[in-house]
Amino acid sequence: MNKRRRLALWLLLASMACACAVTAEERVGQAEGYGGTLKVMVTTDQGKLQSVQVTEHHETDGVGTRAIDALPDRMVTAGTWDVDSVSGATRTSDALRQAVRMALGEDEAAPSPSDAPSPSGAPAAQDKTLSGLGMTATGRVGPGKDDAGNPVYSFNVVFVHGLFDEGGRILRLAIDQLEVATPNAKDAAMPHFSGFPGQGGFTLWDDAQGKTEGQTPDTEENFLAEIEAWESKTQRGDAYRLPAGSWREQMDAYQRLLTGKTVEEAEAWFGQYCSDVTGRPLQPEEENEADAAKYGALTEADQAMLADVTSSATISLRDSHGDIIGAIRKAWEDAQKSPAE
Repeated sequence: MNKRRRLALWLLLASMACACAVTAEERVGQAEGYGGTLKVMVTTDQGKLQSVQVTEHHETDGVGTRAIDALPDRMVTAGTWDVDSVSGATRTSDALRQAVRMALGEDEAAPSPSDAPSPSGAPAAQDKTLSGLGMTATGRVGPGKDDAGNPVYSFNVVFVHGLFDEGGRILRLAIDQLEVATPNAKDAAMPHFSGFPGQGGFTLWDDAQGKTEGQTPDTEENFLAEIEAWESKTQRGDAYRLPAGSWREQMDAYQRLLTGKTVEEAEAWFGQYCSDVTGRPLQPEEENEADAAKYGALTEADQAMLADVTSSATISLRDSHGDIIGAIRKAWEDAQKSPAE
């Protein structure tokens, strides 16, 4: 091949490459997801969808992120934004679909084929969200004793509101707990119960003097005032400090940890990674021999995961201080009895 022909061939190939490059186009789109603005970068070539990238999102890890992980590839394979939503992540799926639709410049008022009625005239199936309430109650001897050596008694009531998909996957949890002690408890901030009117006086702990002193007046007024002053552990906020933050901060960490799991997976996580004695997440220095052996049997990856968990949450998920895992289960059982949203 002479030089003139080689040059002509090179110019032809170069022009073809340039033509291809010119046809490729990048566009951006955005929509409001569950946690905030979701943005995408879409690449097309000669009108054909080539890639979908989520450039910004604020969705819940393990829930909304399941749609973000799955849908872009589905859209490219299908050549359209109109693909099925991910079960349990409907809102994120819809936001991603809308953002890509915007990037492609398609009319948002046009109905989606997946939104169209079925041939029978029945509406297309939608993901369902189930809402339920769960409660568990436990009693215990403690916390501690008063200055006369008398035991303190208390009870704990755990309340859980849960949102679930139809398979029992946790979409959102709101957990709170009320702990009420006998009046001789030394923690003055803890809610106390001194008994019902007409049942006699009760010895109270005097926080200022550091000892039990006097009796609560046996009146209806004081009975009502005492109960009205009760605060849940969440309501006590930063005043209820624990070694790894406040009770509220630790419960927030557990709620994030369990979101995205099914109820069965949450129970299995508890069974594998928490103490059979205390219900707390396992740690390297376990005094109980069985717990030490249980921790030692874990993989290094599991131990690293637990180190991350216990950096922000160490309270028990099930013991006499409160049965949180049981309340989640009851919330799911209640959700199955409720109309789907």
